[in-house]
Amino acid sequence: MVRSNLTRLVLAGALTLMAACSAADQSVAPLAKQTRPIGAPSPDVIMDFVAPDSLSVDFTVTPSGGMFVLGKHAVFFPDHGICDPATSSYGPGEWDAPCTPLDAPIQFHAEVRGSPNGETWIDFTPAVRFVPTDDPNQTVWMMMKVGADVDADNYQGFAMLWTPNSNTDEVVNEAASDSTLKTYIDLQRDVVFRRVKHFSGYLVGSTVRGGYESLDDIVPLY
Repeated sequence: MVRSNLTRLVLAGALTLMAACSAADQSVAPLAKQTRPIGAPSPDVIMDFVAPDSLSVDFTVTPSGGMFVLGKHAVFFPDHGICDPATSSYGPGEWDAPCTPLDAPIQFHAEVRGSPNGETWIDFTPAVRFVPTDDPNQTVWMMMKVGADVDADNYQGFAMLWTPNSNTDEVVNEAASDSTLKTYIDLQRDVVFRRVKHFSGYLVGSTVRGGYESLDDIVPLY
């Protein structure tokens, strides 16, 4: 009888310990890793340092794509993800039009600008479209590390906006008409990222610029 009771106590203790471990595992699971959208590269690639206020970068993308770090920002291209600029259309209303993928290297020039209040702007030339796809693993992503602390109280002011005229006077919230272009914000790393369907320029501001009809356009990841 004593041996039987002792066995029950040991089993009960083991079950209690297992339940506690399980609860602990659930409590520390990082929400950001659970909710990062399919196909989005990890923000860990962002260089965590203070870059100059201005930076010019030239980089060549081959048909195989890859990750390109631009100071403290980055852009990811999938395999054969760039439309051939010699044959494809360009402009609002054309982003999802079929195109022929570019099968040769292409060189881009990027102008990176920052300001003390946390605004960041990157302008790319030449202007190109990216191959339309419903496969989230074949999309182009922009990642921008902002120069300010982003938290649950102020993240609404850090969406990634399109600057169509290569300046910051006009900004467009593309997510208002295309939910696949919503902004994700890693609050632990102060990294803003989203899918992009084309180049020219993108801006992340420390204040809301252009306005938002819905906060669903911006997704915070804790």
